[in-house]
Amino acid sequence: MALINAKVEEALREALDSVAHVEADQITAPLAVLNEEERVEALGLAVMITGYVAVDACGSQWPAPASVRRIAGALATKGSAAKRLRLDAEEIYAYLSRVVLGPERIYAVIPDEPQFTRLPVIVALQALAVYCPEELEIWDYLERIESAIEVTWSLDAAVLPAAVMIAYVPRPGPDGAGIST
Repeated sequence: MALINAKVEEALREALDSVAHVEADQITAPLAVLNEEERVEALGLAVMITGYVAVDACGSQWPAPASVRRIAGALATKGSAAKRLRLDAEEIYAYLSRVVLGPERIYAVIPDEPQFTRLPVIVALQALAVYCPEELEIWDYLERIESAIEVTWSLDAAVLPAAVMIAYVPRPGPDGAGIST
C-alpha cells in the first residue's frame, strides 16, 4: 500500500492548522522544512484532500459546475478565516474547476507565487472546516480522507467498476435482501 510521506503530512497538517491563526504570508511557513519534491507532494496532497471533500459534499458524485460554484462560494465566505483572509470565490472556483477537478496545473491557473503555494492549503482547510460531517472533528475527517487516499493509491484501476457497484448497490443481507433479480 502506498503511504503518505509522514514528513510531508506533518508539515501540511501544521500549515493547515495555521490557516486560522496566522497572516496569509505565514501559512506556508511549515512547508519550508520540506525540499522542493516534498513541497510539491504536500501541495498535491492538499489538492487531493480538497477534491475528496468536494466529491463527498456532492453525495459521492462528481461535482457539476453549479455545485463547484456553490462550494467555492461557501469556502470563500464561511468562517472567520475566510473573512480575515478575504478569500475570493471566483479565484477558488477557478482553482477547484481547473486544478482540483480539472486537468490543469496550479501555476497555469494561479501564476502568482505566494498565492500559488498558499491557495491549496487555505482551500483544503476551508473545505475540511465547511464540509466536515457533523459527527466528526476536522482532524478525524482529515484522517478518514488520508486513509482513503492511501487505500486508493494501492488499487488497480480494474477495481473501479466494483468500487462503484459497492458504493451504489445495496449489499445483500443474510436473507438475500438488497439483491434484485
